[in-house]
Amino acid sequence: MTPVEIITEKEWLRYKRHLQLPGFDANAQMALKRASVLVVGAGGLGCPILLYLAAAGVGKLGIVDYDVIEIENLHRQILYSNEDVGKSKAIVAGDKIKNLHPFIEVEVFNQSIEYQNVKSILSAFDIIVDGSDNFATRYLLNDACVLLNKPYIYGAIFQFEGQVSSFNIPLKDGKRSCNYRNIYPFPPEFGVIPSCAEGGVIGILPGIIGSVQALEVIKLLTGLGEIMVNETWIFDALSMESQRIKVLNITPVEITEIIPIQKYCIPNQVKEINLSEVKKLNETDYQFIDVRSEEERNTNHIGGIHIPMQHLKVNFKLLSSLKKTIVFYCQSGKRSKEAVQIIQQLSEGQINCFSLRGGLNREEIEYP
Repeated sequence: MTPVEIITEKEWLRYKRHLQLPGFDANAQMALKRASVLVVGAGGLGCPILLYLAAAGVGKLGIVDYDVIEIENLHRQILYSNEDVGKSKAIVAGDKIKNLHPFIEVEVFNQSIEYQNVKSILSAFDIIVDGSDNFATRYLLNDACVLLNKPYIYGAIFQFEGQVSSFNIPLKDGKRSCNYRNIYPFPPEFGVIPSCAEGGVIGILPGIIGSVQALEVIKLLTGLGEIMVNETWIFDALSMESQRIKVLNITPVEITEIIPIQKYCIPNQVKEINLSEVKKLNETDYQFIDVRSEEERNTNHIGGIHIPMQHLKVNFKLLSSLKKTIVFYCQSGKRSKEAVQIIQQLSEGQINCFSLRGGLNREEIEYP
């Protein structure tokens, strides 16, 4: 063994409880140490994934996220505290993971993952774990993993339910298990499946689902147990019931290239603007759009047109006719970001629109 491959005395002490497990020997721990895992998204799912993979001793962790920490994240994104609000998720997560485990390598990508860079980022890692919260990223990661022959560990949450699958896993016969497109060939239409920003999520659920994703990674690397291949594990937090659904009808899908997902799915990039920047504009040059519910708007607002999120598509013609810069706003800035994404896609980038950074929760908001 080279010095890099040696488990040091300090590491032996750290992993003592691992090494007491039946079947979990020094070779299993070395397999974790030699491995590199990329976690895309440092939010609700990404936080427990990163914490447990780092604690387990995965030798190299990559963190991809372009977003900043918001106060509404803190009920589920357990890596962060009040002092971190407004800071980069990827950078803060990287610092905290390094502090948790000084013996591992952490690489931070403080950027969005796009079809132009996905191959170059993924190629340096053995396993890709999806902690994202949008369909564009899921399809992008899946397609890249298929082309690069990388295992893709998928997780998703909504309200009180979550699910996990392990896609594109090497099998004993030399083939690979099904991928995400074999089950869901194409993304859903806008509005068919609401996001967590619209429907909410109980804070502990991503901790459960993210931990299961991390467990799948550890099993895959060490060879222990059974990987969830060609099936999906579904968990209901309210009933505490779970089930494993076998994939019986695999849809044949040929993936030959990375497609700009933004052409048919919500894009990742969002332009944001501060209220102070808006006030510098001529009032005839921009239009506020409130995307909150009727109840929220009746509580407070800063003017503009009221179009709830679920009504954006049917009001697209109205938005197109405004011929102004549109500034979407909501309570925290989350829904307004999604509004920007939807309108960017529907207009193919022809409508200039922004999300009001931080929404109405920001302290400098003064209501009329």
